[in-house]
Amino acid sequence: MSTDETSTLRVLLGSSVAAGIFLHQIAKNVDIDRRPLSILGSVITTHFLAAYGLQHFSEVYGSFWSSNLVAALVVTTTLTTLWTSILLYRAFFHPLKNFPGPFGAKLSKFWSLSQVVKSKVRYYTVVNELHHQYGDYVRTGPRELMVFNTGALNPVLGTRRVKGPFYGALEKSLHTNQDDAFHKKRRKVWDMAFKKTLQDYGPSIEEFTESLLERFESTAGKPVVINELTLHYSYDVMSSLAFGASTNFIQGKASETASTILSNIKEGIVAIGLLSHIPWMLNVAETLSFIGPMKMFKSWSKQMVTERREMSNPKPDIMGYLLAHTQDDAEGRAILNAESRLIISAGSDTTATTLTVLFIMLAHFQDLQKSVREEVARTFKDGSYTCAEPQSILDAFVNEGLRIQPPVLFASQRISPKGGLQLSDGVIIPEGTVILPGTYQIHNDERYFPRPDEFIPERWTTKPELIADKSAFIPFSMGPYKCPGKSVAMMELRSVIAKTISKFDVSFPETTEFTLKEFFGNVKDHFTAGLPKTKLVFTRRIE
Repeated sequence: MSTDETSTLRVLLGSSVAAGIFLHQIAKNVDIDRRPLSILGSVITTHFLAAYGLQHFSEVYGSFWSSNLVAALVVTTTLTTLWTSILLYRAFFHPLKNFPGPFGAKLSKFWSLSQVVKSKVRYYTVVNELHHQYGDYVRTGPRELMVFNTGALNPVLGTRRVKGPFYGALEKSLHTNQDDAFHKKRRKVWDMAFKKTLQDYGPSIEEFTESLLERFESTAGKPVVINELTLHYSYDVMSSLAFGASTNFIQGKASETASTILSNIKEGIVAIGLLSHIPWMLNVAETLSFIGPMKMFKSWSKQMVTERREMSNPKPDIMGYLLAHTQDDAEGRAILNAESRLIISAGSDTTATTLTVLFIMLAHFQDLQKSVREEVARTFKDGSYTCAEPQSILDAFVNEGLRIQPPVLFASQRISPKGGLQLSDGVIIPEGTVILPGTYQIHNDERYFPRPDEFIPERWTTKPELIADKSAFIPFSMGPYKCPGKSVAMMELRSVIAKTISKFDVSFPETTEFTLKEFFGNVKDHFTAGLPKTKLVFTRRIE
């Protein structure tokens, strides 16, 4: 290599190093999670522009191959410098440097993804170990902090905070967006929708429950996979809320398209459970959703919303109110299509998970099944039963199911405000930190729920000493972003459990050896809780 070539190369590489350091300073103030494809495009474009410039304006690197080789070296040097600068900053100079946590987690969220794989998709068990090892504040990502005490819940979740990067990686809806002004405006529409329609929607839920009871009747005395039946039930209810028409899974009459969509949703939840740790990858998946299985789901839901819009004399449902209070333009239609998918995917799997847990607990605790049945029998006897009204023992049973196994294992993300966030225990969380309260860990923390590994519904009724801090119970989250579908979920849970145990005894097949430790130890973290498939027997009761 000649002296001119060497000198020019040194200048170029020196400039590349400087550019890498400079880009890191810019990257600190840019939400790169939302622009992965743009960044990739910029890198590729930079390479070809550099090659073009070297080929046409440099006497030293004028050939095609040499200009492309040097351009690749320049881009690689810039990126290597950028990442070296980022990693050094994250490891030793980041505002979160004094919070404890695994060294790998400080450097990259790929550490979390690796733990998902190592734990066989049981990331919550990894978090349990981190909590026990490091305490109430654990750094689980370059700018991510998990918290495990109730003192942080209200400042983080109970107040309006900007949502974390996960919510900005998906299509825009009430739930998946980081725009607080949009959420505030849209949430008013949703709250009014539930308020206006739930009173009339109760009878529809009871109709779906009767269909489920008919399924139990058709398989009476035979083992059935309870996970599948509860998902079919909740999917029918949610599709009715979203589109004004059931998908008829419980009756066994679902179309091939609906069956494929349900399969896609289940696969999608598993994928989200992986990619939620790396939002930019989730963003890429969402951007490319016009191909692959999600394309069918989006096309189908769009068609169903259109049919619901044109439906004459529909029954009261949530989508009807959303349609009436959403502008009929391209943006409004995109939001409605996204929210129809939100209603189904978010509402079906979570309710099905809790119903499955409750049925399994009924089978395991026969005395508990008897006490719940006795309370339900009294309300049926005086004709006062309605799934919209709380019941002491039944609701305690439901609450304990939600406590011991929250249906959503993903910790809600919030970003600390400008100036940082000081908590009641004196801990100051630096600004820009992605904060994740560990709901599962808090629900199963002995400080808040003595004997946390035991299923004890009485802690909600006759044994209040087994709840040390009721604010630790947040299965539907809390604050301005809490789940708007809580009322529907509770109606479904009450309706199904009450009516089922009034007509059936719930038990395990005779050959089943069941333990709570083994069951809950095999739950997978699919964003929602992926319960082990379990067979139960429903036997018609003799009055």
